[in-house]
Amino acid sequence: LNKFLMNTNSNELTKLRLQEICDHFIEYPSTRIIAMQNKRFMKILLKCLHRTDDEELKGDIRKCLSVIGYVNYPKGCGVRILSIDGGGTRGMMGLEVLQALEDALGGPKVAEMFDHIVGVSTGGIIAILLGAKKYSIKHCKEIYMSISKDLFTQGRFSGVSGLLLSHSYYNTKKWIDILIKAIGDDWTILDSCRSLNAPKLSIISCVVNASMLQPYIFRNYEYPPGRDGHFRGDCRDMIWQALQASTAAPGYFEEVLLGSVLHQDGGVLANNPTAIALHEARMLWPNERFQCVVSVGNGHHVNELDTTHIKSSTGVQEKITRIVDSATDTELVHLCMHDLLPANTYFRLNPYMSFPYTLDEIDPDKLAQMQKDARLYIRRNHAKIEDTAEALLIRPSKMQLISRQLRDFSERHGLYTRSF
Repeated sequence: LNKFLMNTNSNELTKLRLQEICDHFIEYPSTRIIAMQNKRFMKILLKCLHRTDDEELKGDIRKCLSVIGYVNYPKGCGVRILSIDGGGTRGMMGLEVLQALEDALGGPKVAEMFDHIVGVSTGGIIAILLGAKKYSIKHCKEIYMSISKDLFTQGRFSGVSGLLLSHSYYNTKKWIDILIKAIGDDWTILDSCRSLNAPKLSIISCVVNASMLQPYIFRNYEYPPGRDGHFRGDCRDMIWQALQASTAAPGYFEEVLLGSVLHQDGGVLANNPTAIALHEARMLWPNERFQCVVSVGNGHHVNELDTTHIKSSTGVQEKITRIVDSATDTELVHLCMHDLLPANTYFRLNPYMSFPYTLDEIDPDKLAQMQKDARLYIRRNHAKIEDTAEALLIRPSKMQLISRQLRDFSERHGLYTRSF
């Protein structure tokens, strides 16, 4: 395949060879290191990417490079990460925060400012709409509300029947149709890397048919050869399948079987995916510092100890509720990140809720109150959002730019190979 690629003379034939090579690397991952070490092969890909005006061919080359494990330098002076929590229809609160951050940036779209975007459950939907579909936040809000109202408007009888028969309160077939209508059914997660400056995307689900629950990462990239992460994942699934798996909340939707892996909502295990985001970024950019890590929550309320009604024990239902709450808690990860990362690097933006909204909340009054809660948080944390934007806007130093340009030039001429 390598020789065939080197001997092709037309763009159409090159595209065909690139697809064959991608399929080969996905099927036989161990051969990727051979390609990475082949200076002539890498030279052809990088030089063609630099010189061709055929946008479709450029997309094919970026896809091939991503499968090999080739990683571009960060767009800023270090790695910039966006992590988005789960939370059902409370995702509207996260979108309000992202809109405020985009306004503070003063021009660029918020998704363009990040090298890596990670989302779980409803955060995965937002990550795809912003990072893969490249929609404006305003358009994302419209789609989001349309999805929520179409999906969660259902009679109680059919919901209870579905819960008893398939452990799914909501109609899974309807959910799939809504996803395909919003996202499309012809995009794999890997295809989202085809555009210029596309961010690395990670959508988190939870594997439930292993001996222990474990995160699963739908990626639009592969690790560089020689690096092995802690989490299972793949880049071949359709985007709608990745989102269905990531949002398959127990009791709300059926579990999702993809190949031999059974998935549930990623929020069951990692409702705040910031720690997973840092791990993935370290696999991709081991020698780069973190410039800015932005963790967006979808609402939380302050828990205070009620000393007026002291209980000596709790009931079974309350015990189960507490277990669910602890499994989907987002603030413990935040506290760890807050203690471990520098204050001018890590920013947690998570509005306070005046009411404990449910995952499937569609009551107009409560949705309006959600928006009020988010906007109140934004007003009170205006300085913090401005600081976040300022950290994101830091550009690479002149020395960084010169070094990266020299390395890119050398790679295109087969004179330099990054060590992996």
